[in-house]
Amino acid sequence: MNKVNNKRTFFELFETVRPVLKVLFNVNSTKEPTEVEIENRLERNIDVKGIKNLEKICKNPQLAEFLNFYTKCNGFSLATPVLPENVKNESLLIQFSVNKLVEFTELYLLKGKLAWTIDSNKSKILYRGENKWLAFALVNSGPSCLTIFLDGEYAGNVFLVTPQPHFNILKPIAKTFNGFLERVAKDPAAFFKLTKSYVTIVGQDNQNYGYLPLEYIDSGGILFPEKGEKVSLESIRNKDNSTDKIKTKWWKF
Repeated sequence: MNKVNNKRTFFELFETVRPVLKVLFNVNSTKEPTEVEIENRLERNIDVKGIKNLEKICKNPQLAEFLNFYTKCNGFSLATPVLPENVKNESLLIQFSVNKLVEFTELYLLKGKLAWTIDSNKSKILYRGENKWLAFALVNSGPSCLTIFLDGEYAGNVFLVTPQPHFNILKPIAKTFNGFLERVAKDPAAFFKLTKSYVTIVGQDNQNYGYLPLEYIDSGGILFPEKGEKVSLESIRNKDNSTDKIKTKWWKF
């Protein structure tokens, strides 16, 4: 039975097994959503030296929640598709380890490789002023990302950077870092829709198709139509010599 937890906390996302995203290529379609089994991974190895370096640039009290996060873990990857076999294994959200934050941010600074992501729209009003900020998470393989301001009016606020905004990204998506984590945990699928994070599935024509997440299921499993039953990723991995037989049976859309 599929299970949905509407009161989950952020860290509970990494304690469940066999989470599933229900996705559709065309949200106006009457077809049944495609089920994609995903993995969420939390990096638990704390980087003490990295935290000390981060403290030097996160002196504003509004950054306390951001710093506290890295005392509990060192980043995460969320919603990495693993099944069926024709899905791309690209995480929908990755928060980087503490020692990669400055390097990642530099991509979006003036003359950085991804500076155009900011300068091609009104977001340059926010990012090319005197206030400092960090880019800390990659959205759907980029170039979209999440940022947090280190000082000024928006200190501690989390924003979305995207080259083609579909809503007002001059306003924060969360006013605190914990607020951001809570928003993700409450409804991951809604957050992925907000940030336009698509699950990529390869069609029979070998072309990539972006499927929009509709629903997040804490405990599900992939459906085998010919068997009419749910089979977990764990059971597939544990069955001796079963993988090769299964590969020829995945549905194709």
